[in-house]
Amino acid sequence: MPDYLMEHPLEGERLEFKTRKEKVLKELESLTLKPGMDVLDVGCGTGAVTRILAERVFPGRVVGVDFSEERLRAAERIARETGVRNVRYVRADVRELDLGEEQFDVVFSRCLFQYLAGKAGEDTLAAMKRRTRTGGTVCVADIDGNLLYRYPLDPELGRLLQDFLEEVEKTGFDPYVGRKLYWMFCGAGFRGIQVDLLPYYLIPGAADRATLKIWEMKSQILEKKLEEVFSPAQKVRRMSERFLADLASEEVLHYNLIFVVQGKV
Repeated sequence: MPDYLMEHPLEGERLEFKTRKEKVLKELESLTLKPGMDVLDVGCGTGAVTRILAERVFPGRVVGVDFSEERLRAAERIARETGVRNVRYVRADVRELDLGEEQFDVVFSRCLFQYLAGKAGEDTLAAMKRRTRTGGTVCVADIDGNLLYRYPLDPELGRLLQDFLEEVEKTGFDPYVGRKLYWMFCGAGFRGIQVDLLPYYLIPGAADRATLKIWEMKSQILEKKLEEVFSPAQKVRRMSERFLADLASEEVLHYNLIFVVQGKV
């Protein structure tokens, strides 16, 4: 199974807390989802997006795939508690997924490919294509320039973040994967490729309490990884403190972008 950069007992809670239905629906606007369709959600985590897909295609079925047993247990529990009945979950890496001859009208993945740099992402996209019916659609949504975009610039924080991203790229994380998706779809032989570019977040001035909580959780999850990358430990704390202070400032604009790329099989 992959070495997931964000692996942590808090990760499931973070995924649920950060996934906003209105944002996901905006990203899905250009993707054809109709009642009765069969959908595969790759890298589904706790199923926050899977449940949205299930609502859109009901009474069609949605299969969520993830390698984390812990997060899939949470996904199954939340589906039961919220009355979502047209989903099921499978523990697997999609590159090794064994569903027999089962195929889907739409195969979707959101915010997974940033953890699958290079060949790992290309192989995952090829596996998604194999699971798609002829005439069906593969769609990948992912971020570009993760953590980096703000104004005014904080030179010290910028250097710390660039150093961190350079190190975590060695673990298979790609902070610039969004801009590469179109090229990947071309290489995989998709037809009628469509690209949309949307804000992933836009924070003018001080972030609200919920947003600050999301980033505090992310900082906590990344703490161990940061300590592996940086020495001395004070450098870790300095980066986290400067980033969170920026988010709380009324004078700083933060933004990020998400590419939504889809192609026909």
